[in-house]
Amino acid sequence: MDVKDMLDQLDYLYNVGDLKEAERRLTCWLEQAFESRNYGAALTFYNEMEGLYRTTGRAAMAAEISDKALLLIEQMGLLGTVHHATTLLNGATANRWALNLDKALDMYQQAAEIYRTLDLKNSYLMASLYNNISHIYQQQNQHHKALDTLQTALNIVEKEADSASEIATTKVAMALSYMALDDMETAKNLLKTALDYYESEDGANDGHYGSCLSALGEYFWRKKDYDNAIYTYEKALKVTRSRFGENEGCRVISRNLDIVRKEKEDKNS
Repeated sequence: MDVKDMLDQLDYLYNVGDLKEAERRLTCWLEQAFESRNYGAALTFYNEMEGLYRTTGRAAMAAEISDKALLLIEQMGLLGTVHHATTLLNGATANRWALNLDKALDMYQQAAEIYRTLDLKNSYLMASLYNNISHIYQQQNQHHKALDTLQTALNIVEKEADSASEIATTKVAMALSYMALDDMETAKNLLKTALDYYESEDGANDGHYGSCLSALGEYFWRKKDYDNAIYTYEKALKVTRSRFGENEGCRVISRNLDIVRKEKEDKNS
């Protein structure tokens, strides 16, 4: 199996938004991998499928796939390796989306311990993990903890070359916590910096652009600037749909858009 070619095919399908065909191919390739006992390929496809389920709003299915992937890791003798940590990270994210927050946090912490053991504590991998842990703290309304975790992630990625995408992602997450703490000025500055990247040639196709726009929509909403909030949420919805189809992110943006429109209507009535 030419796994690299298959992943290139998936990237193309993701870029053109054909997630149904991506899922069909992944399912077929996973079956072929097990039939040929190519367990390394099977693990790769499990992780890809898990991400696809997650981005299309099927978090419970993604969490089930992560359990299968972790069992395969054990069967392959890969406990304590980077592959194990990556699988834990993906599984934790799936469980976070499925609102299994305690399980997710435990899996993130297991992954962090593996990275420390492998001397990867200052790597992109650890920075990504810190970003994900911060999302749990945000869901638990522990925004000071989230900001401490995000600052640690930012300190790592700012030292690396070609890290504009990771820096922007981290700053958007920080902006959300600052808004929750009513520090709107800091949030605005962070969002402006992130948007400078996403609206550049390098960042225009970044998959996190829609998330940045959604955060900016929330900023305008909190400032009672309803026209800009509606415009920005509509743009966020369009960008997110073009990248991922009609997923959970789109549904969240749509709900927020409905709330803003109603607030504007109530204000003008």
